[in-house]
Order: sequence, then C-alpha cells, then structure tokens
Amino acid sequence: MTTGAHHRRVREALAGGYKAWGPPSHRLSRNHPGRRPWSSSCGSRCHRQSAAMRYSRKALAVLALGLLGTGHALKATILADTSRNGSVDVTGDTDMAGKASWTEQRGALFLANIGDTDRRCSVHITISTADSEIDRCHDASDNVQRNPKYLAPLKTIPCPDLSDAATGSISVSGAGAAEHVRIFRKQHDGWVYVASNYTFPAEDLKAGLDLGIDARDVRRPGVWDGRVTVWFSIRDGAQTADDSVALRVAPVLTHHHLQLASQVLVTSPAVLGPQLKFVRDLEANVKKAGIAKPVFQFPAGDIWTQDFFEPGYTSIPGPNGPIMLRVMIRSTQSDRPAGRLIFSKLRSDTVAAVQYLKEGYGDGIESTGNLETIPPHTHNGRSYPAGRTVMGSFEGVRPYMVNFLNAQEVQAPVDIDTTWLDIGHTDEFMQFLPAQNERGWVMMVCDPIAGLEMLKRAKAAGFGGIKALSRPGLPTDDGLCVPSDTIDDVLNRGNSTTNMTSIQTYSAENIRANVDIIKRETGITDDDIIGVPTLFYTQNFLCPEDDGGEDAAPGLKSIAAGGSTRDRAKILRRQRPGAVRVAAFYPGTVNGLVLSNTQVLAPKPWGPMVNGTDILAEAVDAAYSKANYTVVYQDDWFSHHRGGGEVHCGTNTIRDPTTPWW
Repeated sequence: MTTGAHHRRVREALAGGYKAWGPPSHRLSRNHPGRRPWSSSCGSRCHRQSAAMRYSRKALAVLALGLLGTGHALKATILADTSRNGSVDVTGDTDMAGKASWTEQRGALFLANIGDTDRRCSVHITISTADSEIDRCHDASDNVQRNPKYLAPLKTIPCPDLSDAATGSISVSGAGAAEHVRIFRKQHDGWVYVASNYTFPAEDLKAGLDLGIDARDVRRPGVWDGRVTVWFSIRDGAQTADDSVALRVAPVLTHHHLQLASQVLVTSPAVLGPQLKFVRDLEANVKKAGIAKPVFQFPAGDIWTQDFFEPGYTSIPGPNGPIMLRVMIRSTQSDRPAGRLIFSKLRSDTVAAVQYLKEGYGDGIESTGNLETIPPHTHNGRSYPAGRTVMGSFEGVRPYMVNFLNAQEVQAPVDIDTTWLDIGHTDEFMQFLPAQNERGWVMMVCDPIAGLEMLKRAKAAGFGGIKALSRPGLPTDDGLCVPSDTIDDVLNRGNSTTNMTSIQTYSAENIRANVDIIKRETGITDDDIIGVPTLFYTQNFLCPEDDGGEDAAPGLKSIAAGGSTRDRAKILRRQRPGAVRVAAFYPGTVNGLVLSNTQVLAPKPWGPMVNGTDILAEAVDAAYSKANYTVVYQDDWFSHHRGGGEVHCGTNTIRDPTTPWW
C-alpha cells in the first residue's frame, strides 16, 4: 500500500467511524457458528483488527494515528479460481469480486479426489468385503496427497511488510466441510497436508502461500452439499487480519451422446454360447467404428452391463482446459454384486467410483439402464450445459437414484413413466442422437403403429404366410429353437383385449405421453423427433416347447441361454391384476449403442424377408437416415433379446466430455 493510500484510509476511518470498519455483528470468533464474511462494501482486501470496532470515535482517532506511524495496515487475502477461467489471478482483480459467496454463475470449484492411484485399495477388495467398506479406501481417504493433478489451487497475496514474528493459519467452515475437505501446501518435494492447527511462519506469508484443495467425497443428499469457506488469518503482534473464499465441490455428471465414446464395456462370457458370440461380434463392430481402446470385459455372471453402473465424470476449469476425473456410479441395488466390480476393476488414478445404495435389489427402475441423459439445451430461460438426466418411475414412485442425481444440482432429473413396460427402463423406447440442427440433437422414439402398419402392408401384398422372424438357426444357439410364426400368426395373436393391434395402440399412447413430457421439459418439437418402427407385445415369440405362453414376461421360459435371462424375482416388477406390461416383440432397435456421431450399433431385428429384403431393418435404416446415421446390426436374439433386453442393455460406454458444464 502506498503512503498516500494508507493516509486516505485513515482519514476515511476518522470520518466514518463504525461505517468504515464494518458492523460489530460481523466480528464473531473463528468457531462462532454465526460467523459471516466481511461486507463486500469494505472489500476483501481491507479487513481490520476486530478490536477497533469496539472503540469510540476518539479511540479510532488514536488508533489511526498509530497506523500512520507504522506505514501499513495489516491485511490478508486468499484467492481461488472464482472466475472459473482455469487459474488464480494474484496480480489483477478477476478473482476478487464475489469470492466470499458461491453461486451457479460464479465461484471456485474443486474436485473429490477419490480415484485409486496404483490401485492400492482395489486390490484388497474381495468377495467378503462389505458394501459399507468397499468405497471407504481411495486416494483421499487419509491425509496423503497421491494425485496432485486433481488439486484446485488456492493462493494468498504476499505480505512482504510483515515482521519476522508474524504467523498465519488456514481453516475451513461450513456444514460438513471439516470432515470432507483437505488442504495442502506446496513444498519443493511435493504437497503436505495442512492440519487445522498448523501455523505458517512469516517467511511463507511474506512470499505468499501456494495451496491446493480437494475433497474426500462427492455431494450426497443429506450428508454434504459440497460447500466450503476457506479462511486465511494473519497475526502480527497485536494486529490480526483475515479473509475468506467460497468454493464448492464439482458435481458428478452423467454422459450424453454428444460426447464421443472412447471405450465400450461388456460382461465376459462365462461359458460358450450366445454371449461369447455377442462379445466377439461387439469387439469387431467397435473396432470398425474407430474406437481404439479394446472392449473392457467384466468377469461377472450379470450380462446386463448397462444396468449395474452408469459411467460419469466430475470436472473443474484448468489452465489448459477442463480437468476431469471419471466417476463410475454404481446402481442403487445393494444385492446386485456386479456393481461392486466398478470399485475392484475400474478404479485408477484417473477413474473413481461411488455408490448410493438402497437396501435390496429394488424394482427394475433402479437399474441404470433406466437412466439416460438428454443432451445440452436451453429452455424457459434456463441453460443445461451438461444436459439433464431422465429416469422412469413406476406407479408414481421415482427411483432411489434420483436423490443422488438431485444432490448434484446440475442435470435436473426429468421424470417419465415406465409403468407400462415389463422391464421398465427408459432405454427401451427413447434415444438421443447428435444432429446437425439448431438444437444439436434429435430424439429417436419407438413407433409401434408404424411397425404394425408395416406387417399389415406385407399381408395385404400377399406375404401373410411368410415367416415373421427371419433369423436362421446358428451353431452358437446351443440347440435353442427359432420361432416359425408367420406374419398372419403375429397379426392374429391374442384376444379382444390383448391382440397385436390393441397392444400397439396402448404402447403408442404411453410413448406419446412420455414424449410430451420431454417436449415440455426441453422445448424439443416434432421436427426433431423421429419415430422408429417397432412392435411391442405382452410376450415374446414362442417355440413349440414353450409352455403355453401364459406368462407375460418375455424370456422366462425354455430360452434361458446360459444364464442370460434376467432373474425373475429380481427384475420383474410387482404385478397388479389386469395390469398390462409390454416388451419389444422384435429386437428393439432404439435400444442400441451410439458409437459415434454418425453410427449406431443396434440389435438386428430379423424382420420378415420380402423379396430378399428385411422389411423391418429397411424401415429402421430409413428412420435413422433422417438423422444422418448409419445403423450397424448385431445379433442379440438369444444373448439378450429373449431375456428382456437388447444391445444397449448388454453394454456400456465411457465417453469424453469436451465442453465445460459450468
């Protein structure tokens, strides 16, 4: 501070009394629960000794004369990347304004540093490790800094005029902050943890502190909202000064399809058969799509790889672009053991894992196949740069996972109704694709009326007697039969209330109601919604050995291909008398894997062959071509379709976020 500026501040103090120093109500002790940041009218750099506030105007005059004699007023300034430009500005003012409070638009961010560098934790997970223990060990579970690339910077302004006897300290405040936040100081040989009772010497304060902050956990409902205020205090003789900066831990976000796939994951086949063929075909198709990383294979008996975890990420601004840590989110199903594999098999110095468990397996809606992400958009004056999650509810009950998603406060979950579906997953009838339009994406939805009309046209053209399902028997089918129903058989299915026509009408009405929700929540119009011909029914195609077809659940009869069928007690939701639950009759092509911004991997539908052409695949190709997409087909008839799922249900993808969410 120059001598002129110093004298000016003293004159202001003499002229303004308490007004210049701030109200006594702001002078609470460090441990007082009511402590608040100093008034912004004073500015973060002009904190004064709290004792001066108790003095009379005459006493202030005496104190001011004393300050004139010393030549400087003690001040403390701590800064973070409040402007979110990737660095801390210690020479200018870009990180000064509003730094004591955090808002959605402005305020510093930091990361939950919960990866597993060198896999020191993962290797000790065994089948006997309790769920309550499986996530406790990670890079931030103690006070050692193993992964400094995920530290967010904090800096203090140098105080060269301090005496050699001056000392300083760093502390935190905020509900839950002390247990969840770590602060480190940089030394020549690395980063050292700053305990709450650590005292910084004058030498460090004169040079300015170079600090880093990270978190031991993510935002959790009812536990911690990720907020923290970091306090910097200085004492030099009888003088004290302090300053604060507000930060918040970055949210855990889910991927959307505008983010390109960098790796595909699947469950490895435990035995020879349909799953082995599925995995081999998948590896070939992924490689052809240009995805360089090999397909990761989980060693599990649960082939529904989409259902036991959701890949996500957390990120903050960095000097060279976003700094990102991948975060795998386990499904809330506590007795679905495959979800534990994200902790033991996927974690590394760049990959973390979290869980938010509900007791038991839960309804089908608790699977993460029921969790999709609408791409970024702006609607009704609010922007969603990371998109919004969407999950299906069952009879008005929302999935338990929604609590965790809401706690992140960025991707505001959209609630749709999947009560009408036998499995009850969002991915069964809607999909979002990148597009070269103003919105940047389109929505693909199942169109059962179009599927029905396709079969009726074939019948009218004289093809009612041909096989409705064109799939041939394959050596990998292990002797499982392929149904021989004709188009006429399919169209004549059911009775007066559950015939093929009434079921398509019922399905279309439910799809339309859910599409209307997405339209209302995002502003998307019919111009950007593309229907894909599909057929639904209350049961699958049947073989002669199937026992009468009375069970409404697909794939629960003689077609349990090597354990691939979803467990009846765990997956099927509770049934009500007269309730209608439907599933894809032909393999549902919307339930496919988005490989790039031009290609989707869909289950081969095996529609009727009319004049040498699969008319269902032809109709699907035409629908996707409207979005400038090419469809690559893969057989999943016995591996997944007969068990109630498709290609998307049996795979998962890790994607690369490229744009900031903030």
